[in-house]
Amino acid sequence: MRLSSWFDVVYLLATAQGLLTCILLWVRRQNRTANRILAFPIAAISVSCVYMLYVRSGAFRSDPRWLLSIDTLPALYGPLFYLHALALTSRPKRWGLQLLHFIPFTLYTLYDIPRFLLTGEEKLALAMREADGGLAWDQALWQWGVELQGLAYLLAALRTVRRYRAAVAGEFSNVDRINLRWLQRLLGSLLVLWIGSMFARVSPVPVLGYLHTALMVLVYIIAYRTASEPQIVPAPGDGPEARAPAPAAKVQESEASRCEHPGPAADPGRLPERPLAAPGTPREGGAPGEEAPGPSAAEGAEVRPAAVKYQKTRLKGSQVAQIESQLIALFERERPYRDPDLTLAALAQRLGVPSHHLSQVLNDRFGKSFHDVVNLARVEELKRRLVDRGLSAEKILALGMDCGFSSKSTLNANFKKHTGLTPTQFRDQVLRDGAARCG
Repeated sequence: MRLSSWFDVVYLLATAQGLLTCILLWVRRQNRTANRILAFPIAAISVSCVYMLYVRSGAFRSDPRWLLSIDTLPALYGPLFYLHALALTSRPKRWGLQLLHFIPFTLYTLYDIPRFLLTGEEKLALAMREADGGLAWDQALWQWGVELQGLAYLLAALRTVRRYRAAVAGEFSNVDRINLRWLQRLLGSLLVLWIGSMFARVSPVPVLGYLHTALMVLVYIIAYRTASEPQIVPAPGDGPEARAPAPAAKVQESEASRCEHPGPAADPGRLPERPLAAPGTPREGGAPGEEAPGPSAAEGAEVRPAAVKYQKTRLKGSQVAQIESQLIALFERERPYRDPDLTLAALAQRLGVPSHHLSQVLNDRFGKSFHDVVNLARVEELKRRLVDRGLSAEKILALGMDCGFSSKSTLNANFKKHTGLTPTQFRDQVLRDGAARCG
């Protein structure tokens, strides 16, 4: 087999890389189901690369038996990418039902069997005719059906990942390692390339080979990211939500003067924002019948209104107020947000209430998800402590970790989200303001 261009070299390397990646995915223990599902499209891509070398090298002319043998493989990609996203983000109880997603592939394969059983000479003649634009209408219909199916499954995979990302924000306080943002971005890129390949089929510009190469590279990137990820969906009983974190030690603050430590005068451990009244309650000091505002998009609410989300298990106003007061007392007394692995389930266990009741209180009274409430408390704690002129970047990071942030990137992202400044910029601003007041 003679390599005639850089495309051939790419296909040869991709074949070897695909086989190694399949082995890596199959033996990887973390996210085992998702890894093994992803091994199948990687194997299919490796087979496609071998086929492309077979065609591009001209070997098909002397041995045309394998022509038209991979026509149905693209029908596997869409369902497999969707099932990969599903396996990463949930634990389906009936995987057998997921086999229904492969009905189109099975039907297409059965339909294509007569083409595969043709003699080598007949396959060669048919392949040459199709290459010259003589694709039969029924075969064209099947191929466009596969393209549309892949498009639908990629959209479903993106929707699955987005729903998962919204769900973990309501359950975990640190989500950087499990929020699958990388997968959402890569699936989005894959979707764009898939749509591009659909247009390339009817375009006079010969770009299909380049698009297929880009698709292949993206799939390999997804495979390597998946193989290197920690366990995304915690196993029952061994995830962070399965244990109640130990109470965080209280921070001993010095009683320095305001000019020596010109920081914010926030009380340690207090929830960072004044709770919002539940929708439908009277506004304090307002006219009779005037209601207090509930969570809204303008106030930064990132979850659905509680009236819709919790309509089947809605708490009474007195129950909401009781859980809220218990939560505030717990934050002031023990500062549980300083545990980087704090989860909604663990916090609810400390309060002695069901997780969905606590989630409703956070939505009703604060208009924010669990993730935002906890990280905002961490930001307020850090703001109060960023008042020392001698703090280096390393010391600021250590303070952030002590407040509950799990990494530098998490610290900077959340601090800037809630203040518009980095921790260093905030400290410098506080010191300038303090110097101006004392001057």
